[in-house]
Formats: sequence, structure tokens, C-alpha cells
Amino acid sequence: METFLQWFQEGSTVAIVVTVWLFLYTVAIAWIYLYRYFFLRGWIAKERDTAQRLLAGDDKLSVGCALYPCAKSGAHPSLLHACLSSAQKEATAGLAPLSAIASTSPFVGLFGTVVGVLQAFAGFTDGVTLSIVAPAISEALVVTAMGIVVAIPAYWAHLLLKRKAYELTSYIQIQIDLISSRA
Repeated sequence: METFLQWFQEGSTVAIVVTVWLFLYTVAIAWIYLYRYFFLRGWIAKERDTAQRLLAGDDKLSVGCALYPCAKSGAHPSLLHACLSSAQKEATAGLAPLSAIASTSPFVGLFGTVVGVLQAFAGFTDGVTLSIVAPAISEALVVTAMGIVVAIPAYWAHLLLKRKAYELTSYIQIQIDLISSRA
């Protein structure tokens, strides 16, 4: 911890800006993932229960399920598929920012590295040795590593939420198939 604080106090402006940028990315990843995960988990439970009730022979949809507003107006397949599309749109909300963070954070880190290396070489004079170059290059490479470290959980969160959205739409599709087969 002391080494990180020392690095942050003595680091270049670009390295600090990139670190703050990547920290904000990390906060966004955590917030989007946690919010969407618990939201989708609750929604999936409702849709799974409704699908199980329909499979058991019940003809009524749960009030909170995605197809309930469409089924009230009649069980026309086009209307049910419109509800499915609406649910897919809602279920996949938040995936685009996670994808953007996963794909851009390594480049943000690389930007910090390139600028850091350029600043390091620009500040050197004729008597340059490895002991002078190494710390500057090391500092620059740290921000690339941070960019990669941020990209991995963003990509992971994206895939997990995408899978949850697929699971949700699968339960809704089961309901559509059961309703359509009975009509």
C-alpha cells in the first residue's frame, strides 16, 4: 500500500489521470454488474415460476411476468413476440457500457504507457543509463497492466449478464410456446 501511495504521489500527470480514469471504469463495472445482476435474478425467478405454472397446466400468467400486459389483450403470437422483444431490450440494458469498458480500458492503459515512455525519453540527457530509464519505463508499464486488469472483469461481467439475459428470454419464449400451443 505504501508503495502504491508513493507511486501515486511521485507519478507523472498522465499516469495519474489514466489511473483515475481506470478507477472510474472499475466503479462503473461494479455498479452496472451488481445492479443488473440482482435485477435480472429477480426477474428470472418470476419468469421461471410462471413457466413452471404454465407447464403444470395453469392458464393464468403471473401479474409481474413480461407477457402479462400482452396476454391481457389476447394471446396473439405477434403481440407476444413484441413483449419478448421488449423484455430482451430491457434485459440487455447495461451490456453496451460493459462492452465499451472491456474494449477501451486496455487502450487507455496503453495510452498512458506510450505517453509515459515519451515523457521519460524526452526528459533524459546525454548520460542516460539503465538505472535512470528503468523506473520511468516501469511506471509507464504499470498503467498498461491496470488497463488489462480493468478489462478482464468488465468482459467477465458482460458475459455473465448476457447469459442471464439469455436465460430470461428463454423462460419467456417457453411461456410463448405454451400459450400459443393452447390457443
